[in-house]
Amino acid sequence: MTTPADPDLIGPRLRTIRMAKGISARDLAERAGVAPAYISRLETGKISPTVASLSRVMQAMGESVGALFGQDTAGDSPVVRRADRQLVRSHGVEDYRLTPASADRLEVLETVVAPGRGSGDSPYTHPGDQECVLVLAGSLTIWLAEQEYVLDAGDTITFTCRTPHRWSNVGSVPTRALWIITPATY
Repeated sequence: MTTPADPDLIGPRLRTIRMAKGISARDLAERAGVAPAYISRLETGKISPTVASLSRVMQAMGESVGALFGQDTAGDSPVVRRADRQLVRSHGVEDYRLTPASADRLEVLETVVAPGRGSGDSPYTHPGDQECVLVLAGSLTIWLAEQEYVLDAGDTITFTCRTPHRWSNVGSVPTRALWIITPATY
């Protein structure tokens, strides 16, 4: 019982934001460190981006990933009902935002990662200060710079958002984890 953002709308929304900012696809690709053809395929819905690549593209435009999903703070309640959680699906990963869009100093996401899925092969960084991950079920492998950490249910890891990182569910069952990020950057 969630209200998922339609994954098919990621591309058109991305294009709308890019054009409103007056950024060419080629310039955006250069800023994000991806090929211009990647931006074209993303905007036309021909590919499903990883969490890391989507984050890089949105950062290159000075926007949060939430901007793609119409997160508006007007009239925001401090309560987020289970049925009203915003869901972002990307490449075998489902992120449920547990904090209201108006929360700008703290963000909590519940993430479900399918077996064999994760943020992608390339480490990424993002704006923010600290990130803490609590594994609720399954296991999650997180790489911070070159160091590998395997977290099982109940384990946590804390690091700065500027540390190059990537993560993956290398197990055979879905992983559920909470991501606590300060300030809110998603």
